[in-house]
Amino acid sequence: VERSRGLGDVYKRQLSDLEHKITVKTEAGRSAKQSVVELEHRMKDLAEIIKYAEQYKDNRSYHIAYKKAKNPDAYFRRYESQIILYGGARRMLEQAGIKLKGLNVDKLRAEYQALETQKKELTATYKNCEKEVRDLKQKQENLNRYLGRTQTDPVQEQFKKKNNPIL
Repeated sequence: VERSRGLGDVYKRQLSDLEHKITVKTEAGRSAKQSVVELEHRMKDLAEIIKYAEQYKDNRSYHIAYKKAKNPDAYFRRYESQIILYGGARRMLEQAGIKLKGLNVDKLRAEYQALETQKKELTATYKNCEKEVRDLKQKQENLNRYLGRTQTDPVQEQFKKKNNPIL
């Protein structure tokens, strides 16, 4: 009897360890997932800035030529869409707090790539945590079954009682 009680304590300790691991892994997965969401927001904002930076850069020469043109009205009519795109991109970048002097689109793209790499790593981490939690919960369920502590779902229990009145 003493030996079996000792074994029960070992299993209870294992069960407690499993519950702790499940809690830790669940929180790690939740944290990683939250970080992915935050990164996605930053990436979305950065993608928009990159788009405007490219429009600004691509159409800046039209703006400069327009300012120097001998006949600005004729030049504007000819290159209206490029000049408007430049102006809109410039306003959006200024509103975003981007300094136009020394604007480096390649640097912005590199920053975006770094965020994308970070997002992939965090996504892998959170998916790995989810898998580990599923495995740990399966072990917990098996250990509970072995100890005779079957934890049944109350909704499932009600369903069984309704469909099988003998239980």
